[in-house]
Amino acid sequence: MPATTRADLIIPEVLADAVAGAWPNRIALYGTDAVVESRTLPGGVRGGDKVKVPYFGILGEFERVTEGAPLTVTKLSMTSEEAVVQRAGKAFEVTSWAQLAAMYADPYAEATRQILEGARREFDRALVEAANSTTGGGVATQDASTGTITYDALVDALAKFGDAQVDVAAVIVHSKVLADLRKLKDTTGQPIFVDAQQGGLPRVMGLPLIVSDRAPVITGTPTKYVTLIVRRGALALWYNGTPTVETDKDILADSTVVAVNVYYAAHRYSRLPGSDKPTVVRLITQ
Repeated sequence: MPATTRADLIIPEVLADAVAGAWPNRIALYGTDAVVESRTLPGGVRGGDKVKVPYFGILGEFERVTEGAPLTVTKLSMTSEEAVVQRAGKAFEVTSWAQLAAMYADPYAEATRQILEGARREFDRALVEAANSTTGGGVATQDASTGTITYDALVDALAKFGDAQVDVAAVIVHSKVLADLRKLKDTTGQPIFVDAQQGGLPRVMGLPLIVSDRAPVITGTPTKYVTLIVRRGALALWYNGTPTVETDKDILADSTVVAVNVYYAAHRYSRLPGSDKPTVVRLITQ
């Protein structure tokens, strides 16, 4: 009687290695400087746990001292904020017939591709949610919801950053808002929108735009759209470096169930070192 060999089954270690080898890096919010990423989430954490997301404090301004006077010694300290760990994953089933058919393809490559895409989308969604959250510090709102987006509304939103508006890394807009931006013109009748060139991002007022229908929508009459203006390093994405891959055999269905889990924390800093300005501004328009 022929025996089922190890080569006929999904091997969790092989799948885990395949995923880890291509595990996403610098992909959240399309790799902008708005996100600080780390794949060193402490081991043993579970969904719902709270972790400290660290960053360096600031030494402060230089001192002016007279000849022979000593400088004041200060410490370079670490500051941290709490973030909640989320668990996300995907479970799928592979029948023995499918495993036999996979001899003519690479199931690990296909599973890896889909897992990575799922992770990207999950991280991206969580970062947008963190940026848009009105709970906690670091966020300011410019309500211009009496009409569609205008040049003046953008100027007023940027003004909430004060002198930190030069640190804006990305502007996340809904495709509907993008259409309205394309119609905007300056006082001479020239469009202020600049289309993407040579693989770059489109820009308005010199700011890079990330167009996604994941940009927050406030349903109602009328529907309102939230444009997220995010400073450099305003968001943190902390995730475990290697996802967990586990399998279980369903003897009745003659199939193998595979579960992939990732633990991560997406967080908006309430402030950035050396700055008391918002890290994110929400611009609300129709």
